[in-house]
Amino acid sequence: MNRKEFFMKSGRWVILSGIVGLSVFLARNDKVAISRNCSGPSLCRNCGKYSQCELPQANNQRNGRKES
Repeated sequence: MNRKEFFMKSGRWVILSGIVGLSVFLARNDKVAISRNCSGPSLCRNCGKYSQCELPQANNQRNGRKES
């Protein structure tokens, strides 16, 4: 491997590591939604994310409407 190849491969790994690191950071800090399905308990009111949840089921319960 010559010097040019070394820097090209190193650059690719640095960029890949940055993308993966940023993705993990955003997912762990709830900055991005991984899925739009509820992964918690069946009752929204018992969920720890109920107050910030944007899913229709939680919005309906907060607004006093019956779930559909």
